[in-house]
Amino acid sequence: MNIDTFKLISFRGRVAYGISCFENALISLKYNSDDWKIVLRYLWEFTSSNNLEDCNSATAELIPENLKETTTYDEDFERISEDEYLSLYNLYQNIDESINILLRDIHELGVSHAYTNISGYGERSMDALETLISHMLNNDFPLPDIDPFLKSSIEEDEGWGDEFNGVKLSKIL
Repeated sequence: MNIDTFKLISFRGRVAYGISCFENALISLKYNSDDWKIVLRYLWEFTSSNNLEDCNSATAELIPENLKETTTYDEDFERISEDEYLSLYNLYQNIDESINILLRDIHELGVSHAYTNISGYGERSMDALETLISHMLNNDFPLPDIDPFLKSSIEEDEGWGDEFNGVKLSKIL
């Protein structure tokens, strides 16, 4: 895969690719897909939301090392409910470290252009995506086909990309 191809893809498209990578990791690790639907529903919101800051706060709460900082539900959680917290807390107890890393990578990708404009081809998100792809390859997880993501062009909405229903790209939802 030529990383430069991602220069043609919008910010939303790059995040969607990262989420697809995460799904491939879950499938490769043979995790029960139903257990991960809570996480995936929040992640895929990124492609269709007009409030990316809200999406970024959700991804921060989903990172296993963040969620497991406390053993009880805390009112500081802005997005996830108490039931979701309990479900995720139990789910995260015996996960492969690669899952924690990939969720953190998706969050870093999502915040890579926070409070800025996307200039050029969006170097910050390219760097974050390259890190995520490296983690995928280091763990021998298969990369998704890039073609569906090319539909979200860097030319759309000043690099951000038009909102779209990313769930249609999901292998799990």
